[in-house]
Order: sequence, then C-alpha cells, then structure tokens
Amino acid sequence: MNPSLPRIVARPSIRQLTSPRAVFRGSPAYSTALTLPAVPRPYIAGKRQLRDIRSAHPAGPFSTATHKKEASMASNTDLIESAKRAACRQAVADHFDSSFTYVGIGSGSTVAYVVEAIAERGSEVTGKMKFVPTGSGSTALIRNSGLSVLQVPDLLLEVGFHPESAEHQPIDIYFDGADEVDAELNCIKGGGACHFQEKLVSRLSKRFVCVADSRKKVDRLLTAWTYVPVEVSPMGAEYVRRELLRLGSTDPKIRTSGPTFIRTITDNHNHIIDAPFPTLLLNGEADREDPAKGLWTPNSLLARIKSIFGVLEVGIFSGLNGPQVAQMAADVEGVKPVKAYFGKADGKVETLG
Repeated sequence: MNPSLPRIVARPSIRQLTSPRAVFRGSPAYSTALTLPAVPRPYIAGKRQLRDIRSAHPAGPFSTATHKKEASMASNTDLIESAKRAACRQAVADHFDSSFTYVGIGSGSTVAYVVEAIAERGSEVTGKMKFVPTGSGSTALIRNSGLSVLQVPDLLLEVGFHPESAEHQPIDIYFDGADEVDAELNCIKGGGACHFQEKLVSRLSKRFVCVADSRKKVDRLLTAWTYVPVEVSPMGAEYVRRELLRLGSTDPKIRTSGPTFIRTITDNHNHIIDAPFPTLLLNGEADREDPAKGLWTPNSLLARIKSIFGVLEVGIFSGLNGPQVAQMAADVEGVKPVKAYFGKADGKVETLG
C-alpha cells in the first residue's frame, strides 16, 4: 500500500448483541437482541487534519480539571491500598507462627496482602502448611502464591472425627477482612458473597484476626455500611425478602451483578439479599433493644434473621470468639475476631482487641 495515499475507513457495520440474562434465564435469546450500529473511527486524511484537531483541543479530550480529579482518585486509592498492606503485615508479624499446620485465608480484598506477607516467609516455612480458603477467589489467591490449598471438607477428613474429643478448631489461625467492625469487634461481612464459607472457617479456627483499612472501623454496625448480607435459597428468596420487610428492613433487595443485572450466585449456588436496617446497638446495650422501633443488637438481629425459613447464613459475625469457645469445650459458634488491625492513611496501624 502506498503510504502517501489517505487511509480508507470501512463503512459502519451492524452488530448483534444478545442479552446474557436471556441466555442464563432460559428466555429466547432472540427476544432481547439489540441492534446497535458500530461507531465508525474518525477519518484523518493526513497530518494537516491532525494539526487542526490538536489546535482545537490543546489539552486533549479531557480537561485539566478531569485530569486532576483522576489523579486525586488514584492517589486516594494508593493510600487505601498502602493502609491495607500495613495492617496485614502487622497482623501477620503479630500472629503468624512457623509452627502452624492449618491457616484460614478469607475472601476480602485486603487479605491479598496477608497472603503476600506469608508467602515471603519462604517455602521452608510455608511448605509444611496447608491453607484453607473461604471461596473460589481465595482459592486462586493461595494457589497463585505457591501455597498449598486444603478445602474445608478435605480438612475435616484429614483431621478425622473423634466423638470423645473436645477439639473443634483444627485451624490454627484465620485471617480475613470485614465490611464493618464495631467497638465490640462485632463485624458485618458478606459484601463479597462468601460469608457462609467465612463463618464456617471461622468456627473451625482457634483465632480469627481481622484486617482492614480505617474506614471499616465504626462505633456501631450499619453506620457507613448500611445493609446485612443474607444468603438464601434461590427458591425461597422472595419469601425471605418479605419476612425481612416484616422485621423492619427498608427495601431489602436480591443482589444482582453486572450491567445486565443477573442475580448474584454464590459459591454455594444460592442468592444474596442485601437487607438495610437502622444502625445496630452494641450487644452490651441489650437493655435498650426494641425491635418495634428498629433497635436491635447484633446478636438478636442475627438470631432473628437466621430463624427465617430459607436462610442459609447471615453476614453478622458476633457473639463469642475462638478462645472463648475453646474454654467452653462445646461445639458452639465462635466467629468474632480476637483482634482487628486497621491501616491508616498516614501509614500507622490502629488495633482493637
């Protein structure tokens, strides 16, 4: 082709887009097809036209204000990620031990920095350990870091079952994040739709250590994070949603994902309902509880939602922690963290517990 000749731009074509929701839900694919003209690329015959465009837009297609805003957002994101990394490294330094056999790894975005810090210990330390994930995401994270994955069913088969034993916590330690943590270390979890597996691993762990950035630290749950994630049977989702309305939840919604609003499917093939409630009391304020006025403690709201037919698990982690359960020598739920680490924008780490 002669480089001195102008380029020829192809004529606009037509694309057929089929809604993925139609395919997944069994609807006729053709019924939701959209016909969209492809956007033609701009025609530039030569350098002269390019100079004209540049002179008309000396700052490029985005204004200086837009660039500044994007730079500020990128800076804020970097600060948040640095805060998360600092919290995770401090938590690993304080609680990870080379003698551990089983280590639980959660599904929160922050936990990637926990795995990073652990993997840096080297295979001479981590090679004899097995890491128990709380979902497909953390499974991939563990494998990609060169660590050994052990799923919960395989863990239970490996440790065996001894009816006379009081040992119910084979996992030495469990690291995970949270969507919110209150002054009593009660947590809201489930923003990533993994709270059933997270609660299962927490129950099986001697200690749960929470890692987060300082935005997640609040006086009371449902302050900034406004809803309780509830994992439900797909068939019972609408029934559960109506029961949550009866409890005083304002407009509980079945969670959807992506631009086509397909209902979110958990690793357990269930749905998630995000149920808004007023800010919760602390468990130590049970004397002020009045469900008719929307005043719930974490323990009472957890128990009430869990009692609804069709609910698998609730994203409220409250009550006892691992060491408290161990002292009781009983198979009861101990899912509250023993300590929380909050990374701050100035690089410092604040702890609770």
